[in-house]
Amino acid sequence: MKKIFGILIFTFVLSVVFATTIYDIQYTDVPGPDGFYPSPLDGEEVTVTGIVTGTNFGHDLYFFMSDPEGGAWHGIYVYDFVADPALGDEVEVTGTVSEYYGLTELGYCTVTILSSGNPVPDPIQVTTLNLVIPAQAEMYEGCLVEVNNVTVTEPQGEHGEWYIDDGSGECQVDDGFFYLDEVVPPIVITIGMDWAIIRGCVDFSYDEYGLHPRTPDDLIDVVSINENTVVPTSEFIGCYPNPFNPQTTAYLNLKNDSNVTINIYNIKGEMIRTLINENLSVGEHHVAWNGTDNNNNKVSSGIYFFETGIASENGDYTSVKKVILLK
Repeated sequence: MKKIFGILIFTFVLSVVFATTIYDIQYTDVPGPDGFYPSPLDGEEVTVTGIVTGTNFGHDLYFFMSDPEGGAWHGIYVYDFVADPALGDEVEVTGTVSEYYGLTELGYCTVTILSSGNPVPDPIQVTTLNLVIPAQAEMYEGCLVEVNNVTVTEPQGEHGEWYIDDGSGECQVDDGFFYLDEVVPPIVITIGMDWAIIRGCVDFSYDEYGLHPRTPDDLIDVVSINENTVVPTSEFIGCYPNPFNPQTTAYLNLKNDSNVTINIYNIKGEMIRTLINENLSVGEHHVAWNGTDNNNNKVSSGIYFFETGIASENGDYTSVKKVILLK
């Protein structure tokens, strides 16, 4: 009996030590004939466990998962039709490793949820250039990453893709998890817009790596709040439509009762209009500007800046947004 028990324990230890991991599926330094990097386990059926890092990709049940420790080479996309896991779920996935036009994925899977509410691995800090060059970007495929201090270089194209640059090189951001024009207020991407942080999961499609924010909270705007920390854009002003003619609307979502001022400046830095200066209650507020100055004169077409000051018992901050008036 002791001998049988010992054999069972030894077998269990071997299964744990030699279990396939996401890292085993993803890691390679051998490029394929197309210059991209296929999985060394391509075509094999595997069973792996991990933590769910992004859900409802492709606006469906598909998801991303990571080895619990996170890091480069530790993420993968799961193409599944049945399970509906939540962020932070620990899952066991059995499926076939495949290369779908260069994207390593697990397909035709069975998914078992082992536990819920687990910590999601921290995003990996990368540069925009890291998500462009195949030899660098491949290690982040399927992973949750973040880029810092980026500027929009191209607005959204017809398929939802837009481009950012932190000064190292231009990379793609895409809408695999949600559509920017379907959130409230809509998020409108314009050239020159700055973001402090953009987080998301990385995929590969049409010969290009893409960073996909999971929710609007993965898009963190540049603001000044006490010691210049950053907060989600959902709390602050956004203008829609932008560019506009003849009117745009500023959206505010206040988490506390606050005193709010909105001043509008022209490209010379001259204040042309005080749009609002009053106390507002917690919640969402809409403030329209019809392109006139404080004397009710129509202003010319061009670039203008909304400077928003919000003062509450939880702190003061300001936000500056650029809008474009077209005539």
